[in-house]
Amino acid sequence: MASPPIITFSSDFGSSGPYVGAVKGAILQICPQARIVDISHEISSHNILEAAFNLACSYSYFPAGTIHLAVVDPGVGSERRGIVVATDRYRFVGPDNGLFTMIYRREKVRQVVSIESERHCRETVSATFHGRDVFGPAAAWLASGLEPDRLGPEVTDWRQLPLTLLQREGSGRIGGVVLQVDRFGNVITSVHDRELRDLLGRQPSLVEFQAGGRRIGRHCRTYAEAPAGELVYLKGSSGYYEIAISEGSAAQIVGLRVGDPVRVTVR
Repeated sequence: MASPPIITFSSDFGSSGPYVGAVKGAILQICPQARIVDISHEISSHNILEAAFNLACSYSYFPAGTIHLAVVDPGVGSERRGIVVATDRYRFVGPDNGLFTMIYRREKVRQVVSIESERHCRETVSATFHGRDVFGPAAAWLASGLEPDRLGPEVTDWRQLPLTLLQREGSGRIGGVVLQVDRFGNVITSVHDRELRDLLGRQPSLVEFQAGGRRIGRHCRTYAEAPAGELVYLKGSSGYYEIAISEGSAAQIVGLRVGDPVRVTVR
Protein backbone atom coordinates (compact mmCIF):
# COMPACT_ATOMS: atom_id res chain seq x y z
CA MET A 1 0.00 0.00 0.00
CA ALA A 2 1.43 3.37 -1.05
CA SER A 3 2.19 5.88 1.67
CA PRO A 4 0.07 9.06 1.58
CA PRO A 5 1.82 12.08 0.02
CA ILE A 6 3.48 14.50 2.43
CA ILE A 7 3.10 18.27 2.15
CA THR A 8 5.03 20.42 4.63
CA PHE A 9 3.77 23.91 5.33
CA SER A 10 5.74 26.95 6.48
CA SER A 11 4.45 30.52 6.76
CA ASP A 12 4.41 33.75 8.71
CA PHE A 13 0.65 33.46 9.29
CA GLY A 14 0.86 32.75 13.02
CA SER A 15 -1.44 30.36 14.85
CA SER A 16 -4.17 32.68 16.14
CA GLY A 17 -6.10 33.40 12.93
CA PRO A 18 -7.90 31.38 10.26
CA TYR A 19 -5.19 31.50 7.62
CA VAL A 20 -3.31 28.25 8.28
CA GLY A 21 -6.54 26.29 8.54
CA ALA A 22 -7.90 27.80 5.33
CA VAL A 23 -4.81 26.75 3.36
CA LYS A 24 -5.00 23.22 4.74
CA GLY A 25 -8.69 23.03 3.84
CA ALA A 26 -7.93 24.10 0.27
CA ILE A 27 -5.29 21.37 0.04
CA LEU A 28 -7.54 18.66 1.41
CA GLN A 29 -10.39 19.53 -0.94
CA ILE A 30 -8.09 18.51 -3.82
CA CYS A 31 -5.97 15.83 -2.17
CA PRO A 32 -7.82 14.45 0.87
CA GLN A 33 -5.22 11.74 1.43
CA ALA A 34 -2.39 14.26 1.94
CA ARG A 35 -0.46 14.34 5.22
CA ILE A 36 0.17 18.00 6.02
CA VAL A 37 3.11 18.59 8.36
CA ASP A 38 3.61 22.05 9.87
CA ILE A 39 7.20 23.25 9.99
CA SER A 40 6.53 26.71 11.44
CA HIS A 41 3.93 29.45 11.17
CA GLU A 42 5.78 31.78 13.53
CA ILE A 43 8.32 33.15 11.04
CA SER A 44 8.65 36.91 11.55
CA SER A 45 6.16 38.77 9.38
CA HIS A 46 7.43 39.33 5.82
CA ASN A 47 10.91 38.06 6.71
CA ILE A 48 11.99 36.16 3.59
CA LEU A 49 15.53 35.51 4.85
CA GLU A 50 14.26 33.90 8.06
CA ALA A 51 11.83 31.80 6.01
CA ALA A 52 14.62 30.67 3.70
CA PHE A 53 16.71 29.60 6.69
CA ASN A 54 13.85 27.74 8.38
CA LEU A 55 13.17 25.80 5.21
CA ALA A 56 16.86 25.02 4.68
CA CYS A 57 17.13 23.61 8.21
CA SER A 58 14.15 21.29 7.89
CA TYR A 59 13.40 20.16 4.33
CA SER A 60 16.04 17.43 4.01
CA TYR A 61 14.74 15.46 7.02
CA PHE A 62 11.64 14.47 5.05
CA PRO A 63 11.36 11.50 2.69
CA ALA A 64 12.17 11.97 -0.97
CA GLY A 65 9.04 13.02 -2.84
CA THR A 66 7.87 15.41 -0.12
CA ILE A 67 6.31 18.66 -1.33
CA HIS A 68 7.39 21.72 0.64
CA LEU A 69 4.87 24.57 0.66
CA ALA A 70 6.33 27.85 1.94
CA VAL A 71 4.39 31.12 2.06
CA VAL A 72 6.08 34.29 3.26
CA ASP A 73 4.83 36.67 0.65
CA PRO A 74 5.00 40.43 1.23
CA GLY A 75 4.53 40.94 -2.54
CA VAL A 76 1.21 39.05 -2.75
CA GLY A 77 -1.00 40.53 -5.48
CA SER A 78 1.92 42.15 -7.31
CA GLU A 79 3.67 41.01 -10.48
CA ARG A 80 5.83 38.52 -8.60
CA ARG A 81 5.34 34.95 -9.81
CA GLY A 82 4.27 31.85 -7.99
CA ILE A 83 6.61 28.96 -8.74
CA VAL A 84 7.22 25.25 -8.35
CA VAL A 85 10.87 24.24 -7.90
CA ALA A 86 11.53 20.59 -8.76
CA THR A 87 14.80 19.08 -7.54
CA ASP A 88 16.09 15.52 -7.68
CA ARG A 89 14.38 14.71 -4.35
CA TYR A 90 11.72 17.29 -3.59
CA ARG A 91 9.34 19.89 -4.94
CA PHE A 92 8.90 23.35 -3.45
CA VAL A 93 5.91 25.63 -3.92
CA GLY A 94 5.67 29.33 -3.09
CA PRO A 95 6.32 32.88 -4.24
CA ASP A 96 9.29 33.74 -6.45
CA ASN A 97 10.74 36.27 -4.02
CA GLY A 98 14.00 34.62 -2.96
CA LEU A 99 12.45 32.30 -0.39
CA PHE A 100 14.11 29.29 -2.06
CA THR A 101 17.59 30.87 -2.27
CA MET A 102 19.23 28.34 0.05
CA ILE A 103 17.50 25.46 -1.73
CA TYR A 104 19.02 26.55 -5.04
CA ARG A 105 22.45 26.43 -3.40
CA ARG A 106 22.00 22.98 -1.83
CA GLU A 107 19.90 20.97 -4.27
CA LYS A 108 20.23 20.11 -7.94
CA VAL A 109 17.36 21.97 -9.59
CA ARG A 110 15.73 20.05 -12.44
CA GLN A 111 12.98 22.48 -13.31
CA VAL A 112 11.29 25.70 -12.17
CA VAL A 113 7.81 26.49 -13.51
CA SER A 114 5.63 29.55 -13.16
CA ILE A 115 2.18 28.74 -11.74
CA GLU A 116 -0.19 30.08 -14.38
CA SER A 117 -2.85 27.40 -14.92
CA GLU A 118 -6.17 28.85 -13.76
CA ARG A 119 -7.65 25.36 -13.85
CA HIS A 120 -5.37 24.34 -10.97
CA CYS A 121 -6.11 27.33 -8.73
CA ARG A 122 -9.28 27.96 -6.76
CA GLU A 123 -12.16 29.27 -8.85
CA THR A 124 -11.90 32.69 -7.20
CA VAL A 125 -8.38 33.90 -6.46
CA SER A 126 -8.03 36.61 -3.82
CA ALA A 127 -5.38 39.25 -4.54
CA THR A 128 -4.33 39.03 -0.89
CA PHE A 129 -4.36 35.28 -0.16
CA HIS A 130 -2.42 33.31 -2.76
CA GLY A 131 -1.41 30.82 -0.07
CA ARG A 132 -4.98 29.52 0.00
CA ASP A 133 -5.99 30.13 -3.61
CA VAL A 134 -2.80 29.44 -5.64
CA PHE A 135 0.04 27.82 -3.69
CA GLY A 136 -1.97 25.42 -1.54
CA PRO A 137 -3.90 24.06 -4.54
CA ALA A 138 -0.68 23.75 -6.57
CA ALA A 139 0.91 21.69 -3.79
CA ALA A 140 -2.24 19.54 -3.60
CA TRP A 141 -2.27 18.87 -7.33
CA LEU A 142 1.40 17.86 -7.21
CA ALA A 143 0.63 15.54 -4.30
CA SER A 144 -2.15 14.03 -6.44
CA GLY A 145 0.38 13.11 -9.12
CA LEU A 146 0.28 16.12 -11.45
CA GLU A 147 3.59 16.92 -13.15
CA PRO A 148 4.93 20.46 -12.48
CA ASP A 149 4.86 21.50 -16.15
CA ARG A 150 1.06 21.10 -16.15
CA LEU A 151 0.91 24.15 -13.87
CA GLY A 152 2.67 26.53 -16.23
CA PRO A 153 5.72 27.28 -18.37
CA GLU A 154 9.31 26.64 -17.36
CA VAL A 155 11.33 29.68 -16.29
CA THR A 156 15.06 30.20 -15.81
CA ASP A 157 15.20 33.68 -14.25
CA TRP A 158 13.97 32.78 -10.78
CA ARG A 159 14.83 35.24 -8.03
CA GLN A 160 17.47 34.78 -5.35
CA LEU A 161 18.22 36.93 -2.35
CA PRO A 162 21.43 38.97 -2.67
CA LEU A 163 22.76 36.85 0.14
CA THR A 164 26.42 36.44 0.98
CA LEU A 165 26.50 34.03 3.90
CA LEU A 166 30.22 34.43 4.50
CA GLN A 167 32.92 36.69 3.11
CA ARG A 168 36.54 37.51 3.87
CA GLU A 169 37.10 40.83 5.63
CA GLY A 170 40.86 40.70 6.02
CA SER A 171 43.39 38.31 7.43
CA GLY A 172 41.68 35.95 9.84
CA ARG A 173 38.37 37.86 9.79
CA ILE A 174 35.17 36.53 8.25
CA GLY A 175 31.90 38.42 7.90
CA GLY A 176 28.50 36.76 8.18
CA VAL A 177 24.88 37.59 9.00
CA VAL A 178 22.21 36.69 11.53
CA LEU A 179 19.88 34.09 10.00
CA GLN A 180 17.47 33.66 12.88
CA VAL A 181 16.75 34.62 16.46
CA ASP A 182 14.99 31.65 18.03
CA ARG A 183 12.34 31.77 20.75
CA PHE A 184 15.03 31.38 23.43
CA GLY A 185 16.91 34.47 22.19
CA ASN A 186 19.79 32.50 20.70
CA VAL A 187 21.31 34.34 17.74
CA ILE A 188 21.87 31.88 14.89
CA THR A 189 24.53 33.07 12.46
CA SER A 190 25.53 32.07 8.93
CA VAL A 191 28.87 30.74 10.20
CA HIS A 192 29.03 27.01 9.43
CA ASP A 193 32.07 24.71 9.41
CA ARG A 194 31.36 23.56 5.86
CA GLU A 195 31.02 27.08 4.47
CA LEU A 196 34.12 28.23 6.34
CA ARG A 197 36.09 25.34 4.89
CA ASP A 198 34.84 26.07 1.38
CA LEU A 199 35.67 29.77 1.72
CA LEU A 200 39.16 29.34 3.17
CA GLY A 201 40.22 26.05 1.58
CA ARG A 202 40.99 24.60 5.01
CA GLN A 203 39.25 23.86 8.29
CA PRO A 204 39.96 26.83 10.59
CA SER A 205 39.70 27.18 14.35
CA LEU A 206 37.33 29.84 15.63
CA VAL A 207 38.76 32.39 18.07
CA GLU A 208 35.92 34.81 18.81
CA PHE A 209 32.73 36.39 17.50
CA GLN A 210 32.07 40.11 17.26
CA ALA A 211 28.44 41.20 17.22
CA GLY A 212 26.47 44.20 18.41
CA GLY A 213 29.63 45.92 19.60
CA ARG A 214 30.63 42.99 21.80
CA ARG A 215 33.35 40.38 21.61
CA ILE A 216 32.38 36.82 22.50
CA GLY A 217 35.43 34.68 23.09
CA ARG A 218 34.16 31.72 25.11
CA HIS A 219 33.21 28.61 23.17
CA CYS A 220 30.93 25.99 24.72
CA ARG A 221 29.78 22.63 23.45
CA THR A 222 26.34 22.83 25.10
CA TYR A 223 24.11 25.51 26.62
CA ALA A 224 24.59 23.92 30.03
CA GLU A 225 28.34 24.58 29.88
CA ALA A 226 27.83 28.33 29.58
CA PRO A 227 28.71 30.27 32.76
CA ALA A 228 25.73 32.15 34.15
CA GLY A 229 25.34 35.59 32.60
CA GLU A 230 28.17 35.22 30.08
CA LEU A 231 27.76 35.41 26.32
CA VAL A 232 29.17 32.36 24.54
CA TYR A 233 29.19 30.84 21.09
CA LEU A 234 28.43 27.24 20.22
CA LYS A 235 27.47 25.05 17.30
CA GLY A 236 23.73 24.54 17.19
CA SER A 237 21.75 21.54 16.00
CA SER A 238 21.53 22.95 12.46
CA GLY A 239 25.33 23.06 12.21
CA TYR A 240 25.42 26.87 12.32
CA TYR A 241 27.14 28.71 15.15
CA GLU A 242 24.99 30.58 17.63
CA ILE A 243 25.59 33.33 20.15
CA ALA A 244 23.84 32.43 23.40
CA ILE A 245 23.65 33.15 27.11
CA SER A 246 22.68 30.71 29.83
CA GLU A 247 18.98 31.00 30.69
CA GLY A 248 18.65 34.38 28.99
CA SER A 249 18.24 36.12 25.65
CA ALA A 250 21.49 36.84 23.83
CA ALA A 251 19.52 38.73 21.18
CA GLN A 252 18.28 41.26 23.74
CA ILE A 253 21.76 41.78 25.15
CA VAL A 254 23.57 42.27 21.83
CA GLY A 255 20.57 43.91 20.10
CA LEU A 256 20.69 41.78 16.95
CA ARG A 257 17.98 40.97 14.41
CA VAL A 258 17.79 38.79 11.31
CA GLY A 259 20.06 40.19 8.58
CA ASP A 260 22.38 42.07 10.94
CA PRO A 261 26.14 41.57 10.43
CA VAL A 262 28.37 39.42 12.61
CA ARG A 263 32.09 38.74 12.37
CA VAL A 264 34.26 35.86 13.43
CA THR A 265 38.01 35.72 13.92
CA VAL A 266 39.67 32.48 12.85
CA ARG A 267 43.16 31.06 12.85
